[in-house]
Amino acid sequence: MGPILIEHFFAYLNIALSPPMIGFPRRERGLDMALKIVLDSSIGYTKEEVLQKGYYFIPLLITLGDVTYTEGVDITPDQFYALLAQGLMPHTAQPSPELYKVAFNDASKDGDEVILLSLSSKISGAYQAANIAKNECDHPEKIHILDTLSFFCGSQILLHEVEEHQDLPINDLVDYLEDLKTRIHVFAGMDSLTYVYKGGRLSKFHYALGIFLHAKPIGTLDEGSVVLAGKAMGTKNAMSFVVDKAKEFPIDFTYPAYLFYSSDRNILERFEQDFFFPAFPEAKTWPTAQINPLIGSHIGPMVYGLFYVSKPQESSPKPSFFQKIHQDIHSVFHKKD
Repeated sequence: MGPILIEHFFAYLNIALSPPMIGFPRRERGLDMALKIVLDSSIGYTKEEVLQKGYYFIPLLITLGDVTYTEGVDITPDQFYALLAQGLMPHTAQPSPELYKVAFNDASKDGDEVILLSLSSKISGAYQAANIAKNECDHPEKIHILDTLSFFCGSQILLHEVEEHQDLPINDLVDYLEDLKTRIHVFAGMDSLTYVYKGGRLSKFHYALGIFLHAKPIGTLDEGSVVLAGKAMGTKNAMSFVVDKAKEFPIDFTYPAYLFYSSDRNILERFEQDFFFPAFPEAKTWPTAQINPLIGSHIGPMVYGLFYVSKPQESSPKPSFFQKIHQDIHSVFHKKD
């Protein structure tokens, strides 16, 4: 993570800490208590979208050349990928603990429970900054920080479940999310090994070999870390590989799922029509999302793929306590007509 530039710090505070514009009344928790939700910009929503939902927004910063941008505020994905095409390499900066502290204090001042869906602790210091803020805020007992071990659409899946189940006791809700996050999968076909290599996830030898062989990397998440699920020779083989991984970890279609792309939607449409939809026709109704600048900084342009929740593993002889809670909740809220 690169340093936050001083000249942008006060503007950053103003953007991050403006009060949320709650558009709809929130369902009550208990007699007069609501669940307050805090999101960082890695989720892929803009500041305006987050505030319209009535949530708190914590942005990360992205520096390209001599200019620092506030994600979700003053740079769109298309603008970001256009700058990458000019040869600029991005550097990102995590939020300061003070940003989280101000948000936590405001959200908990009336005794409400507060939940933060944090960018994976394995790829950013944002989670650590949030925990520092929790320890220093006015009501730390009201702050619940979920390390999503994910980002972007993975966090959007978790947010959907928070919205659906926010009337649960807070500890039950957190237990449910802790179990669910272990079943969220992402498989992303990438055009280049460059961003994976510069991110430190590939050796120089394998980087040079991959370029020589025209290998296409397929990225995934392993306990919150971005890793390679494999490499394939050419785009067709890479797309087939992604479909095979989705079959290896069967999709649970009762949960939200997303198809995504970074700089060029045409490559996603090719993946959908020629590979994914023939294998999974029930996925034709899935929404499409464009990868936000923060995540694009780590994987680059010309990316396509899917985020989804897998079915529970049948090999588990006995569900854990958390899994039992998850199954009970899911059976109530996801009954089919």
